[in-house]
Amino acid sequence: MLILEGLYLGDVRPSERSFKRNSQYAKALDDLVKAGDELTNTLTEKQKEMFEAYMTTQRKVNVLTDCETFIYAFRLAAKIMTDVLTDEQMREI
Repeated sequence: MLILEGLYLGDVRPSERSFKRNSQYAKALDDLVKAGDELTNTLTEKQKEMFEAYMTTQRKVNVLTDCETFIYAFRLAAKIMTDVLTDEQMREI
């Protein structure tokens, strides 16, 4: 299947990535969850509500940042490929 077809059909989802359980990312995520649990256990109900509102907003910012980063990287890759394919030495292709 072509990558563009996969994107169109929804089979390729750049925002959904998996990770290995023993990776540095998994360890950091585990540490984050533990720290969050420890923090919320010390908060009052009102503080927990405020913290949850903060975390919800942070997740929205993360999605926007990830989207912008994806777009930037995709455009950069396209520019690199354009440069490679339009190089004087590559005109024979």
